[in-house]
This record gives sequence, structure tokens and C-alpha cells, in this order.
Amino acid sequence: MSANSVRHDVIIIGSGPAGLQAAYYFAKKGISFKVLERSDKISAFLRQFPRHRQFISINKVHTGLSNPETRLRHDWNSLLNDEGLLFKDWSRKYFPSADDFISYAETFAKPLADHIVCNADVRKIEKSGDTFVISCADGTTHQAGNVIVATGVSQAWDPGIEGFELAANYTEFDTDPERYENKRVLILGKGNSAFETADSLLEHAASIHVMSPNPIKFAWQTHFVGNLRAVNNNFLDTYQLKSQNAVIDAQALEITKQDGVYTVRAKMTAAEGHEIVLTYDHVIACTGFQFDNSIFDAAIQPRLRHFDKFPAMTGEWESENVDGLFFAGTIMQSCDYKKTMSGFIHGFRHNVKCLADLISARVQGGSYPTVTTPLSQPQLRDSIIERLSTASGIFLQPGFMADVITLDGPETGKTWQDIPLSWVQNAPLNAGTYLQVTLEYGDFGSDSLHVKRQNNVFGKEPDAFIHPVIRLVTDGKVMDEMHLADHLDADWRPRAARGGDQGTVLQMTFQDAGGVVDPADVASQQLDAFLRRIGMGDIAQSTAAE
Repeated sequence: MSANSVRHDVIIIGSGPAGLQAAYYFAKKGISFKVLERSDKISAFLRQFPRHRQFISINKVHTGLSNPETRLRHDWNSLLNDEGLLFKDWSRKYFPSADDFISYAETFAKPLADHIVCNADVRKIEKSGDTFVISCADGTTHQAGNVIVATGVSQAWDPGIEGFELAANYTEFDTDPERYENKRVLILGKGNSAFETADSLLEHAASIHVMSPNPIKFAWQTHFVGNLRAVNNNFLDTYQLKSQNAVIDAQALEITKQDGVYTVRAKMTAAEGHEIVLTYDHVIACTGFQFDNSIFDAAIQPRLRHFDKFPAMTGEWESENVDGLFFAGTIMQSCDYKKTMSGFIHGFRHNVKCLADLISARVQGGSYPTVTTPLSQPQLRDSIIERLSTASGIFLQPGFMADVITLDGPETGKTWQDIPLSWVQNAPLNAGTYLQVTLEYGDFGSDSLHVKRQNNVFGKEPDAFIHPVIRLVTDGKVMDEMHLADHLDADWRPRAARGGDQGTVLQMTFQDAGGVVDPADVASQQLDAFLRRIGMGDIAQSTAAE
């Protein structure tokens, strides 16, 4: 066995977008680290998936926005960086090709080349004292005080169906559509990979059935981008308009195969006590992926959660049962499972930046980076509105990431930007008084495309669409809160403060304001009223006196 005698601060396992994002920030901070990649090239997973090579993460090139930070709200593929390396320079397509992202990632990785070790197929992770020892297939080992696992969910998930192994799996099935001409095809699963596959066969298969026990959840209803996206749901027309295809709410119980023909026995979930037996020429399993924890020594096997698909982790994305073991990338969604965007580049890139800051503070003995915020009411109000209108992290991670402004103690006036609430609730700053600033969705009711609105400045229910929420928190308890009105442009600044970012909304009717007014004026009124209500004027004066 060949040992690497250098003990690094951090070893990152995986060179996909999360691994590269972490590497970028560690390089900037002077942290000693290596990235281990099992393949001979970076981002091996995305070289294979999605199978049909189209991303469903949007690449909105033309936004009418001048602020680079705000443009990231609509750029779901770029990694965070200070050099202006943006994915739009690799593709102009709204739904781009995965191959274009690979080209982008290769360019992003070039300055990090000295830190990346390819053909480093990790076979075992052990821990001796406070040092992790990572053993690779070629006999080399690496040592580090901290490990970040950024391998994604690389293992196909088995839902426990008898005969499941007979089905072709999404990870390896033949994508040539001619193979399925005039054939009967069953697709197990109702996620984006299932409908991506169904759409690809529409012009070829005789009939296509999509089956799972649960009804479809649409991203445009839930605001969770991991649910079925409109770009993948053309298939539903062919079902509802009776063109030989179907969506079946049923639990597959058994799959058998004889003479090249599949028989599937299933229990209907929308009709109690009803079973159905169906026959197909092909069965394709698109049942999702899970985290592969086989590389861990038994003594440091991370606990799992969410049907054992993801590792259990703290608010700092650290293993619940192994100190110094962290997780990055899509597996970060274990903390906000099917709620926000941590499973996707545009969400986890912000998580990873935060994680890099947290680990760097531990390694270097420093503090998590903050900015100073003035606490006098007009300046505080304007700085909050500026962040709500321009920041990408709190916009893309609604209700999960927040800005936290401390109001007492030695950190008075300090702001932690884009930090997860799950961390705040267990951090030392939670023992004081602070403002918690988020963007959140409200209740859409039964129809997210037809939402009734209340048009008052004060005394109304929170708006359904994404809107600012300001909370006063003391010792972890919410003492007061204010939901500001939503805004069609998601920009609550006065037009004079926007520079070239003018948006579309000029005025709106607010009944208790006496008629048509500028929404920016409404936001200022609401925030001013809240700050007065919690006595921020008194806090500002006492801070100045000190």
C-alpha cells in the first residue's frame, strides 16, 4: 500500500459540480485539500446522466438585469465564482445539454488541476483518532482531518418489488428509440427520469404505461423543482386524450418474464382491493437513486434517512454520527427533503459556499464571515430591501436560507448572509436577539394557477407567491414577524434605486392605501412599521451610545 504522508485539512470525494464548488472556495481560502475522482475525467456522473442529455435546470440568458448576483436567480447552472465564469457563455439554450455543462465544468476545473486526483477510485474510508484515511483501488491512501463526500446519489434505488432485477434500469437501459418500435413499454416511477424516458418513446412505442403507487406531483404546483417539470410532461396529453398511453396509480408487486414477455402484477392504490395483471415487451425502472455508503468502514458508517436514500446530517451538513464527515451536492437535500432546491446546482452551490466557510472557520480557528449592517432605521430598512431584491441565495432557497442580523451582544450589527436556518437554530448566535430575513411562499390553495389575492398593505394573510418575511427572534423564539407584500418582479426597491433593472410593475391597487400606489412604497411602509413595532429606534440609539 502506498501512503500519502501529507495530512490535508480536507479531502473532497467527487469532482462533480459540488466537489468543484467546494474546491474553488478552499483554494481561495488557502485550505490544504485534495479532490479524489474515480474516473479519468471530472464529473463522471454527469457524463452519463441524464440519459437523454437534456438538463431541466434553466439557463435564462436574457433577463434585463444588470446585477450579476440577481442574474444568478435565473441561471441555474453556473457555479459561484468571482471571475465571471458563467454557463451562458457555453450554451444559450433555455434547457441546455448536459454535454455543454461538462465543457463548462472542465474550464472551471482548470485552475484547480493541481488539487484534483483522477483515477482515484475510493474503496474505503476509515478514521483513526481525528484523522480520516481514504484508501483507493490502486493502493494509494490519503489522509485528512475532514472529509466531504460529494459523490451524489450514484446507486439505483430498489423499491423492493419481487422480480425487480428483471427490469432494465434507467442507469443502463438502451436509449435507442428504434428498439421500442411498436412495443408495449412499462416505466416504473413517476419522476422526471420516468417522464423523460416516456417522452423519448412517444414516436416509437405502441403503448407506454407509467406506474407508481403515488399520484404525480407537479413542480408548478409544489414549487419543488424535483417534482415533475412541464418540460417533461408532454406524455400526459397522450394519456388524457386517449392515445394508447396511461398513467397508472399502482404498486407493482411482482415482475416475471417468460419467452421475452413481461407479466406485471400490481395493486391499484386509487381503487381499494383492486389488482391488475398487465403484459409488456419492455419494463424500464426509473425509480430513482440512493446514496452509496459501501465505502465506509463499519465503525464510521453514516446513519441514513428518507428511505435510506440519503445520509443523516446536521444543519452544518455534517454526519449525525461521525465528526468531521461532511456531505455536499445533491445529498445535501437530506436537510430540506423535497422542500427547496438543495438537490440541484442552483440550490446546493449556495449550500456548498456556506459549508466551505464553516469548515474553513473550524480549520483556521476563525469566525464565519459576516458583513456590517447599520441599525438606524432608514439604513437598516434599505439594506434589507436591497438584499431581498438582489440576493440569489435566499431567493433560490426560500424558507431554508436566511440573512441573520444580530441586535445584541458583541456581534451587534453583524449580518450572516445566506445561511441555513437549520444551522442558525443550533448556533451560538441563536442565544441572542436577531432579525431573520427570508423569502418564502405562502399557501396556494388547491389551484396554484388561480390564486385569489388580498390587496391590503396591513391586516391580510401572507401572499401565496414568493415574498419577504422578517422575524424578530430572541433565544430561538420568534417574538414577532411581518410578511411583506409579494412583487411580480421580486424587486422591492424604489425604481430610482434599481439602476438599469427597471422591471415591469409601476403601480398596484392597495385598498387601505387609498388606491393605486408604487409597490416599493408599500414594502417600505410595511418594513418601517415592523421596525417601529419592535423598537428598533431604541436599539439603534443604545448601540450608538455604546
